[in-house]
Amino acid sequence: MDQLPYYMRSQSNIQEAHSPAMKDSAKHYREFNSQVSIPEHFILSFDSVLDQIGFGKYQLWTYSIMALMGISEGSQVTIFTLMVPILKNEWKISDSLNSLQASFIFIGFLCGSLLSGQIADRVGRKRPFFISSFFTTIISFGTISCKEIYSLLFLRGLMGVLVGLFAPCGVSMLSEITPKELRGRYMGLITLTFALGQLYGLFIAAFTLDTLDKGNWRALTFWCTLPGLFAWVISMFKLEESPRFALLSGQRDVGFQIIQNMAMTNGSNLTMDDETKIRLANWVHSMNRIAKNQENASILSLFQNNRCLLTILIWFNWFILSFVYYGIVLLLPSILQTINSQQMNKDKILQLVISCISDIFGAVAASFFIEMKGFGRKNSLIIFFFVQASTSMLAYWDVKERFIVWATLSKFFLSMTFIFSYQYTAEVYPTKIRTTGVGMANGLGRLGGVIMPWICMYLESVDTRSPFILFALLSLTTCVSNFFLPFDTMGKELEG
Repeated sequence: MDQLPYYMRSQSNIQEAHSPAMKDSAKHYREFNSQVSIPEHFILSFDSVLDQIGFGKYQLWTYSIMALMGISEGSQVTIFTLMVPILKNEWKISDSLNSLQASFIFIGFLCGSLLSGQIADRVGRKRPFFISSFFTTIISFGTISCKEIYSLLFLRGLMGVLVGLFAPCGVSMLSEITPKELRGRYMGLITLTFALGQLYGLFIAAFTLDTLDKGNWRALTFWCTLPGLFAWVISMFKLEESPRFALLSGQRDVGFQIIQNMAMTNGSNLTMDDETKIRLANWVHSMNRIAKNQENASILSLFQNNRCLLTILIWFNWFILSFVYYGIVLLLPSILQTINSQQMNKDKILQLVISCISDIFGAVAASFFIEMKGFGRKNSLIIFFFVQASTSMLAYWDVKERFIVWATLSKFFLSMTFIFSYQYTAEVYPTKIRTTGVGMANGLGRLGGVIMPWICMYLESVDTRSPFILFALLSLTTCVSNFFLPFDTMGKELEG
């Protein structure tokens, strides 16, 4: 009986497991099935294993890959926003076509995000990330050869789909390999790579563009695509599947091997002996018993087990964040061009650079507040949405000379709320539906980006700074809605 790797316990077996002799003797550890209640001392959670392994070289390689992809995504956003006035001049693009271009990108994000959860929660995190990041790079290089707007629209829509695919996979991967005490801070810091990407794009723009509405956008695109290419090459050699996903999806040997590799790479003394494997297997059974059949990777599962209000509030957060943040990013170059028409091009780019740097400081500040008692995830969302609403209102009401100050502060606080939302969403759902949860939130958020150009460009045509009144009202509404989030996730173990 002692040699059986999969032991089905009867009631008498369970009673025996609680005896002092069984508790004190490691050789008597047995693997339960998922149909019975498992004594706590027979379970070793994956988060406990992560705590023993610690944060080290293994995670740093994965974080480096995701950082490069974040830089690539941020620089692509810079390309897109700078190309709006450039293509208007070079290809004589109308405002409606420019709005359509923006909508195509966000529709692609939406489709990719919706697919991401369904794919990654079934086949894993690594494969979808690897494939989508490769084709993102190829298509980005392909946009360089476009000579008219419709082919560019098509390729940018495809890029949006692929970015929507790999971004939630990366978030899930990082949340699942980072120890819980470091998860909020380190994932907050990795988010600043998006802002670094925007800065990188502006740095390249300073050498490739003559003005904010004229220059060599093809050279800009080439240089901004390189970080994504480097990320894909590194992932060929250093990226592994999420061990948490492998364990919970029935690939226990794969999961055990990855955990052993993590321990060796980080120099941990954790060994995957029989006792550790059995206790981890019992944790898997325990999580599967809790999940039962309701936690399949489906959109419906996001509304089960009292998650209906939670999911609706998360989606609303993401929708407003996407609308307001990308609204500011899209409008800032054209508003600066209008209210500071006499300034030199390099001065305008410098103002955009300062605005992007605010995102970096926002990410650093968020990583500080996110683990602070009294702030955490939920309270931080409430506080900083309110502060952001105030700065947006001032961006409209104050004199135009200080517009860039208030717009920059708005981006600063928005970058903080983006991190809080990402972190909260990645932690609040169980592993089996985590990427579905992140992907759906990300995707529904992109709907804000789809309708944003049409509304904001119209408001800008009426009054240059009037979109900021709308941004303030939306942020204030979201601040109030976050009071109804049922709980915070700070310091909690990720559910199976």
